Amino acid sequence: MSKLNQLTKQKILSAAETVFHENGFQGARTTLIAKKAGVSRPMLHYYYRTKEDLFHEVLRNSFSFFLTHAQDAFSEETNVRLVINKLIDLLFEVLEEKPGLASFIMNILNENPALITSLSIIEKEQIPALFDKLLEEARDNNEIQSAISGENLLLNIYGLIVMPYLYAPLIRFKENRDENEMKMFLQKRKEDIKTFVWNGIKY
Repeated sequence: MSKLNQLTKQKILSAAETVFHENGFQGARTTLIAKKAGVSRPMLHYYYRTKEDLFHEVLRNSFSFFLTHAQDAFSEETNVRLVINKLIDLLFEVLEEKPGLASFIMNILNENPALITSLSIIEKEQIPALFDKLLEEARDNNEIQSAISGENLLLNIYGLIVMPYLYAPLIRFKENRDENEMKMFLQKRKEDIKTFVWNGIKY
């Protein structure tokens, strides 16, 4: 594919991600995606024959960035605390760039979870097992005392980070926060979560 074609395809994907995240599959319209991407509707369908094809690529991309980089953290680090901090930083980075991602995924899991569970990247994902190995090594070295599993630790981290993005409109309203104040709140929360998670498992 030429650079020009690749650029056009990327513009369509970026626009589709925004529209799908904001409206879900049913509410998204290819005319809106094409307009946001700055291309004609026939041009959009030249790259993606159906809305379903485009949706599935957005869905794959939504998971692949985080999961690929998260698994890389385990190959780059052997210190459990550093891995935890990297995962927390990464998840905040993804959600800051794509704030609608959390509700997008939750809606799919409620409406049609097979769309996610059938993804090959989900089937191959090994983060809980990688965490189990790292936690066992840390226990052997008397770095941590918690018997928590990798799966439960990961779920705790996900829950602590994702909830403020799901409840962002309410959190803004209750404390009358503007956009900058919300960013500052989330930045402080990121550091608080790192401390909270580590204090919960350390020796």
